[in-house]
Amino acid sequence: MPPDPPPPAAAPALLPATIRDTSGRVLTVRPYTPADRPLLERFYGRFTPKRAAQGLPPEGEARLNAWLDGVLPGGDHLVVEVAGELVGHAMLMPMREQGAREYAIFLDEGVRGQGIGTQVNVLSAQLTRTLPNHRLWRTVEPLNRAAVRSYQKAGFHFVPSTLFSPELEMELDLTAA
Repeated sequence: MPPDPPPPAAAPALLPATIRDTSGRVLTVRPYTPADRPLLERFYGRFTPKRAAQGLPPEGEARLNAWLDGVLPGGDHLVVEVAGELVGHAMLMPMREQGAREYAIFLDEGVRGQGIGTQVNVLSAQLTRTLPNHRLWRTVEPLNRAAVRSYQKAGFHFVPSTLFSPELEMELDLTAA
């Protein structure tokens, strides 16, 4: 198993962060640490719906562990907790394009639709701005309207050439004010 990544270098300035859902429940967003691996495995083991976002998270313990072994060392990762339980994971993965990151977020079904995703999207964009990056990119299924609205609230815009594609591409210009 490859070693886990260190927390994001810029994290101390922004993280940990306290956010609240629409009912006022307090959640914490913080950098992933190697000690979180069992919590992350449990989070994805119970995640539903399986394989909903471009086939992720993968089904089955072996496939899940292989996927985590591949993504954890390569990027910056945030976890979302409520009452000591991990309920979210956000990834900022380097792309081939210098200064660009791919963004992905997974939230437990129990916290979706409560403003948590939007707050984590905004926080992830702020964190990415502190790193040497100029663009944050992601894909989203067009019918996932709640996710599309959440990304738009965080400043993401559609890549025009993908507006009629099965998957929309969205990007955030990190150099814009």
